[in-house]
Amino acid sequence: MSPHAHEPPAPFGVEVDRLDPEEVDGVLDDVFVHGRRCRLLDESGAVPGPQWLLAELGDGRITGSCPGDRWRRSDGPGTAHLSAPSLDPRVDRWRILEVLVFSAHAQIRLGEAAETGWVAIDSTEEGPEWLRPRDRSFLLQGWTGDDHGRTLEGETPMAITREPSGNEAVLPAPWTAPSGRLRHRPGSDRAALESRGTWLTVREYWAADPATGAVGVAFHRLTGVHNGTKPTGPEFDVGTGDQIEEG
Repeated sequence: MSPHAHEPPAPFGVEVDRLDPEEVDGVLDDVFVHGRRCRLLDESGAVPGPQWLLAELGDGRITGSCPGDRWRRSDGPGTAHLSAPSLDPRVDRWRILEVLVFSAHAQIRLGEAAETGWVAIDSTEEGPEWLRPRDRSFLLQGWTGDDHGRTLEGETPMAITREPSGNEAVLPAPWTAPSGRLRHRPGSDRAALESRGTWLTVREYWAADPATGAVGVAFHRLTGVHNGTKPTGPEFDVGTGDQIEEG
């Protein structure tokens, strides 16, 4: 047996840096104490855009959206009954299982009890096509019919969705009920399914094992919550199930 521990291959196209305790405190203070934009996320190098929050706590979940200067969180008026209680990191950060604060260009992740934290951003390194990051989108609360979700009033997007079981959740985006229609490709007899709904978008980062050459997803980060037409590929032929190549 080799005396050296196995080191997994590093993901291509992303830089992950550890946060120091002061930076972790700053993230928690901005998001949960002051309710303002996460400054550390904006300082990661890109033009500031919307921010989103997904906090998994031992007693529930807090979600949030921040398209401007202030957060609208699920523990606020109108949705607090569907959310975990508000978090005061000065006294109860022990409740934290994981906190994700993310935007299109970067993600901050705080671990259990916020004892550790990391920021992940895209790198500029060049590489082969098969290792380049890929964007994916996943349907949220995939139940058809407008009666299973509604967008709340207010400038900041927020929606309540309900499953047939009666369980409800607060999404940090406007609500679009899941639907689909055939879209025929110009100059071709092939048709793709054009899907609509409310989506969580994710960027996958790949790595190649130097010993075997095997390639797989080694890291991912959340990039947004959107509604409307499916925001990322790939598309598949309705008849055969084959992936439709771009162009």
